[in-house]
Amino acid sequence: MKLLFIIVVCLFNPCLALALETPAQIPLGLNSATHQIELNRQFWFHEDASSEVTIQKVLEKSSDLAFTETDKKTPNFGFSNSAWWGRLLLDNKSAESLELIFTQGYAVVDQIDFWLVDRSGRIIASHQDGDRITPRNAAISYRLPLFKSAVPSGESILYVRVKTEGSVIFDINMYDEASFYKNMIFEYVFLAILLGALLVMALYNMFIWIQLRKVTYLFYIGFIVSMIIQPLAYSGLWVHLVDDPVWLMNKGYVFLANKSSLLALLFPIYFLGLKERHPWLNRLCWFGIAISLLSDAVLYSSYNSGAKISVLTATLVSFITLACGITSSLKRYRPAYFFTLAWALVIFANIVRMTMVSGALPKSFLIEWGVLIGSVVEVILISLALADKIRITEKQALLDIGNLNQELSKEHAEVVSLNSNLERLVEEQTREIKSILQHIQQGILVVKQPHLLVTETHSLMAKALFQTNQIAGSNVIELLFNRSEVTSDVRNQVQSVLDNSLGEGALSFELNAHLLPRSIVTRLNNENRYFQIDWNPVLDLEGRVEKMLVTARDVTELKKLEQEAEEKSRELQIIAEILEVSAKQFGIFMTSAQRFMTESIRLIKSNRKVDLQILKVLMINLHTVKGSARALGLKKLTPLIHDVEQVAASVFKMERVWNYQEMLEFHHGLMLLLDQYDHLNQVKLGRHGQDMLMISSEFIEKMSQQLASIELEISAEIRLKVAPFRQHIEALTFVRSEEIFREVLSGASMLARDLQKECPVIVIHDNGILLASHGQEMVRNAFVHIIRNSMDHGMETAEERRSLGKKPEGRIEVKVNINDDRLEIRYSDDGRGLNLRAIRHLATERGLIERGQKMSLEDIAYLIFEPGFSTCETVNDISGRGVGMSAVKEYIEKENGTIAIRLFTDGKMVDPEYVPFEFVITINNRLFIGKAA
Repeated sequence: MKLLFIIVVCLFNPCLALALETPAQIPLGLNSATHQIELNRQFWFHEDASSEVTIQKVLEKSSDLAFTETDKKTPNFGFSNSAWWGRLLLDNKSAESLELIFTQGYAVVDQIDFWLVDRSGRIIASHQDGDRITPRNAAISYRLPLFKSAVPSGESILYVRVKTEGSVIFDINMYDEASFYKNMIFEYVFLAILLGALLVMALYNMFIWIQLRKVTYLFYIGFIVSMIIQPLAYSGLWVHLVDDPVWLMNKGYVFLANKSSLLALLFPIYFLGLKERHPWLNRLCWFGIAISLLSDAVLYSSYNSGAKISVLTATLVSFITLACGITSSLKRYRPAYFFTLAWALVIFANIVRMTMVSGALPKSFLIEWGVLIGSVVEVILISLALADKIRITEKQALLDIGNLNQELSKEHAEVVSLNSNLERLVEEQTREIKSILQHIQQGILVVKQPHLLVTETHSLMAKALFQTNQIAGSNVIELLFNRSEVTSDVRNQVQSVLDNSLGEGALSFELNAHLLPRSIVTRLNNENRYFQIDWNPVLDLEGRVEKMLVTARDVTELKKLEQEAEEKSRELQIIAEILEVSAKQFGIFMTSAQRFMTESIRLIKSNRKVDLQILKVLMINLHTVKGSARALGLKKLTPLIHDVEQVAASVFKMERVWNYQEMLEFHHGLMLLLDQYDHLNQVKLGRHGQDMLMISSEFIEKMSQQLASIELEISAEIRLKVAPFRQHIEALTFVRSEEIFREVLSGASMLARDLQKECPVIVIHDNGILLASHGQEMVRNAFVHIIRNSMDHGMETAEERRSLGKKPEGRIEVKVNINDDRLEIRYSDDGRGLNLRAIRHLATERGLIERGQKMSLEDIAYLIFEPGFSTCETVNDISGRGVGMSAVKEYIEKENGTIAIRLFTDGKMVDPEYVPFEFVITINNRLFIGKAA
């Protein structure tokens, strides 16, 4: 407050300012005065690169610190990371001590330390100051770092240490008190006048913006404000205005400088119209804006780097804005003249100051305050440019008004001419409208109040569409909806919208237009006709809805074409899916799937009430067909089966009530889709069935024995002819087991992709064993669940496998052997195995076993075959309902086979939580024969 009082008084009463000077003059010596002395040339300097030197180390007699002199008028060491020491010898020749004030002329310094030391090395006085020192307990409240001390008679030494992230500048001046206050008042008056001029220009442009509301002035006001705030930092005035100026004097100063650069680029974009006149300059300005924002990002992490980039950014921005002004001036755009001159002054002052800050030029009054003086001149010049632009705009507006008046005169003459022919034009247009209404192939109706009646203005086609000759005078709702499927609620809704819109503003109709039906189905001549309805308001001169124009089009044929196109597209998608599967595989799938669906439909028809055993069979059938369809890539079929499976699972869990008719319709829908697949496969693609002959294994074995005995009795020549015949007969019925397993396990790659896992390596040892058709079907139905169980529950992700020391891709192994006249299939994978602890916990939670019940490891493992058991936390289209392994067991036992689990509790265990295992499956001998001949 004291500072503000001094500034205001000095601004308006210079005489009073002179009266505040202290008249006493304190000499430095016997023959010289000490009003104001620049001490920079007398200092000797030392660079402390480690910033660890203390005053005690400097004062040690054994200290080897070297101080050297400099030839710079104002010692400036630029952006240095070192701490710099200055040493000056003072010689007070008077008999008494002198009260002197030492100031650092550069305000933006983080920390500066002063020590006054006598010749014996005793510290007489010391003081610490700087923009990062809070609070600044100086003897005198001043904008610059200051040290006040009594210099004793005789010789003494002044030490000064500067450590800052900014530019290291030594600008040390010495004053007696009278000279100091005189100089301080001069500085504050000088700064107040310049900052006051900037403030006046900001207010001036603010009033212009309030009147014109143009964003150009808003950007310029922001620029002026930034030019007012910046000097508060580099002049040190923030110490008088805020309690803690640290941020504003450091990062805040650079941040505001970047904002000044940003606003300096935004202003010419709009003021000079760069987007329209000079697009390349517009892009250059936006590039500069991006650089200024980048400077802020660097400043956030490092003040020193941010300050350096900010200096470069300010220089770049200055030249960009100057280029904008010069280019626009060369194009003879008058407002650019003042703009160019103003920026030239500011650029020159900025370059000089940045050169001084970086250490290339000495510090002087003009260099220090040139930017502020140039800013004031620039603001005044650009304000003149803005005023000139307003004048040019007004002149252009008057010219445009004159041209507009001429055009209005011409148009007035044309209007008079048109009025003279108005009746003729109206008559011609009326004839045209009547002709259109007679021939247009749409039902056009005009509706008005009261009672929403159709007027005489309607198209001839309306009679044909609605099959009535009485159009005019009919209620539009009855005319449109009497034979349609529209409900009474919709009719009442249409009635309400039309009643509330006619006679009201257009907004009322727009808010409720979405409630009007846009298409309806009408029953005409025993067939459904599809009409498209459009509702358009007709406004009067006052903007109210006077009438409603209703247009009806018969789009029945278009609908049929759309439906046919959709059906064709659907068929093409299904055909594309079928073509990805071999004819043989598809035939096998269709035979199996249709048999499962036929069985499910029979069970549903014979059980109108809910039966959990029947539901279990339905779920197994659905899960098996879905697994096979998904393995073959039948994408249209899989989601439909998944939806039906969800319904059945909900009923099984008693989350949904059994609905006999609903379940039957679901299965009929699946059967129809299967039939469509089969029809397209056979009729469109000409692929008939699986091309396999069904012959019992007993017959084949008997025929093989007969042929084998014949081969022993006949000559070698005839035997060569008989052997291929025997082999062909066997091939029609039996298929090598490796081929069947390869076919089923091929789905592992698709499952791996869906589960974001690596595709496994498949290894099959079939020992040449052949499978009959029933054996093939059993393997397909069982292993489609087993492979899904392996990929979802067993195989780890690539990252998990690597962490366990495994290869990223898994390994699935199938071994087929004949053991005691039965086929034995061993299936295993190198996944994580069975989590027996989790299986027991889930079985206990679901009531399958009692808590604490004693069970062997094998007994726990066999719980996975229980209906509804699953370790999946969520249900998806791969697993989660506990159907798969229960279905596997049922399929195998249905063919008089068995399935067992063999646990490996030896050295194969990698993870102690999991136990590796293999499935051991035995099959009846009627389903296979021995090695291929």
